[in-house]
Parts: sequence; C-alpha cells; structure tokens
Amino acid sequence: MDWLRRKLGLAVEAGQVRDILTRLEFKVRGTDDVLEVTPPSWRATKDISIKDDLAEEVGRMVGYDAITPAPPAVLIGVPPENPQRKFLRGVRIRVADQGFTEVYNNSFLSEEEGARVSVSIPPIMSRWETRSHRIRRLMRLSLLPGIRKNLLENSKRFDSFRLFEIGREIHKQPAGLPVEITCLAAAIFARDDGQAGLFEVKRTGECLMPGAALVPCAARPFEHPARAAEVHWRGTPVGRVFELHPSLVEGRAAILYLNLESVQAATEAEQRYPAPRRYPSSAFDLSVIAGSRELVGDLLGRLIGFVPEGMLENAEYIRQYSGPPLAEGSKSVSFRITVGSPDRTLSSDEVGAVRSGLIEGMRGLGYELRV
Repeated sequence: MDWLRRKLGLAVEAGQVRDILTRLEFKVRGTDDVLEVTPPSWRATKDISIKDDLAEEVGRMVGYDAITPAPPAVLIGVPPENPQRKFLRGVRIRVADQGFTEVYNNSFLSEEEGARVSVSIPPIMSRWETRSHRIRRLMRLSLLPGIRKNLLENSKRFDSFRLFEIGREIHKQPAGLPVEITCLAAAIFARDDGQAGLFEVKRTGECLMPGAALVPCAARPFEHPARAAEVHWRGTPVGRVFELHPSLVEGRAAILYLNLESVQAATEAEQRYPAPRRYPSSAFDLSVIAGSRELVGDLLGRLIGFVPEGMLENAEYIRQYSGPPLAEGSKSVSFRITVGSPDRTLSSDEVGAVRSGLIEGMRGLGYELRV
C-alpha cells in the first residue's frame, strides 16, 4: 500500500483498493499494509503481469483527475561543464557576429554530391551489403557538398551572402571504427568580387584565432588553382582558406574551412605571456617595393628577421599601393615596426640604428625601400 500511494501520488485506503479490485473480479487477500491480488483468468495472460498494472487499474477507477499534479522530489544539481559545447557556442557567436547565417545540412552524402567536390565514397561491397555498412558509406566525409548546395540555391536569389555550418565529418580509419571530426565551413558569395571575400574569411579566421597565419599551399581539385592557403595557428595547421573552383559555382565563393577540434586543442594549450614592458617603445614605418605577386607575410618575415633579438615589440602590415610612379608589376607595402628594450628606454640613436639595419638588410636581399 505504501508503494501504491507513492506511485499514484494519492492517499488511497486499503479498503478502497480492495473494493475497486473486487468489483473488477480480482481476488484480494491480505492486511491493510500488504495486499495479495490474483487477477481473473481472462486477464492473467494479457494485460496484468506486474504490480504497476494493478496501480493502473486503481488509478483509472479512482480517476486521474483526482490526483494533484506535483513535480518529482528529485534533487537537481548543476551539470558538469561541457568544454566542447561551450567552445562551439563561442565559435557560433563570433562567426554570426561577422554577418554569417548558420545553415544545417543533411549528414548523409550521395555519390553524385561527393564526386562534384572530389569526395570519394567507398564502393558498394556487394549486393548483400548490410544496412549499417550502407549507412556508414553514405555518411558525409566533408561539409563542402552541403555548403556548395547552399551556395547554388541562394545564388539564384541573392547577389551576395554569407553562410556557415558547424558539423561533424566521418573519417574512416585503417583499423577500428571511423572517427567524427567537428569542422567549420564559412562561405562568402559574391557575383564578381572574390578578392574581398578572401580577405573577409581571413579576417573571420583571425577573429576566432588571433595571430593566425596563412601559408601558401597547392590547391586541391575543388579549389581555385591560385587562391588557396593553409591556416596555421600557434604552430599547428588547423584548416584552409580558399576560393571554390569556378566550375563548381557561378560567381565567386571564398571559404574558411577549419578543423574545430584542432582549433580547440590549440586554444586550450598552455600559453605563456611575456611580462608587460616597463619602458616606453618607439615605432617607425617602412615601405618595401616588391613584385605584385609577392606575399605580404613573406616580406614581413624577412623584415623582422633583421631586428636585434629581444627588441621587437610588434610588427604589423599597414597598407599597400600599386600604380604611378611605381613600375608596372610592382607594389609598395608599408609596415609599422615597434621596438623597445625590457630594461631601459632606447635612445633615438639606438632606434635609428635598428631602422638603418632593417633598410640595409632588405636592400641586401635586393629590395628597394621608400624611407
């Protein structure tokens, strides 16, 4: 009877229960605390087999509307923090802040969709292929087919837009079960201005990973042959920035593609920050004349290589210019170099010596400087 009262949430008496079950042709024996109930033969092999079935019989006869609803008395504690969920929520917020709209695509991939972006699907094993093998074979190996489909559909209605998806890819392993990798694909579409799109997805990546660098690399079949680079952050390759191959979309689509598990691992890695400088620093600008196809990152790397050890505080790209009076096929790239010392204030002569060293060093590499 105690169990029945807790189960129903109603203070029923033993006599009331005995009366209900007897009228339903159950045989009831026992005390006011414990009842022994035998169901009629025509129900014993059908719907009455456990004590919960008897509680249902009593409840429906008493009337469920007689039971006052009450929440279960269960202690609720704060759930443990899920680091990945927190990280992905932050990624969604930061990407959306850059004007991107999130999309959700199917986790399954057809052979035709995969072939368009050079994603190969394992061949059919046999006509007797099991359902689990078939499902595993068709689960997406990349977010690109879905993103490309989004680009094609939206380009029919809009001349420019921004989309992103966070989802899991299924990658086969040499042994054991496949692994799931959470990735980000953020795309900017424009009818004709692809260069701006590449700079914008690069900036989006920098919002997620301050200090990330692009490293030129060979293009994959679905990427534009001359517009592809790897994204490196804190010494780890974490993704790619590229423009989709012109044969795959009418217009220009720049894409930031990141392995978010690698990004999260690099984010959570222990970082040691230098102590704030106690003495003032000095900055000066230099403009390097280089070929129009030379990479700004390469120029900056060569430039700071001539700064004496321990004196470089910051080096940043400012702007670039091409046109008269510069020769055709060349450009002027301006940088701001900030130097200082951890134990004293540099004199104007010392700052001038650093500047002169950079100028002479770059000229020694064959570059002309505008100073």
